[in-house]
Amino acid sequence: MEDRLAYSSTEQDMVLLHHEVEVEFPDGLREKHSRTHSGTLLEFGQTKNGKMITAMAFTVGIPAAIGALLILGNKVKTRGVLRPIEPEVYVPAMDIIQAYGIKVMEKIE
Repeated sequence: MEDRLAYSSTEQDMVLLHHEVEVEFPDGLREKHSRTHSGTLLEFGQTKNGKMITAMAFTVGIPAAIGALLILGNKVKTRGVLRPIEPEVYVPAMDIIQAYGIKVMEKIE
């Protein structure tokens, strides 16, 4: 089955992730002029040294490994289930992710 589902030398996968967020503060006020924050990630699979590295494997595997390394390195002090919107998680994670060449384009409108 793996052979039948493998990409040919002329094929590649693509990952597109887009988020739009409207900011609301704890006092119930919305950000001035109702601005929308957006983040977009676009990644394509690549062939390196004759081997295909899929965009899906790259964009899922690298962040999962970074999370594990941050926990094992005791960089994340909070325990339990955390969402990646906590600064102690996303600040170091985004630095490492960008070092791997994964870019998230952020925009405020």
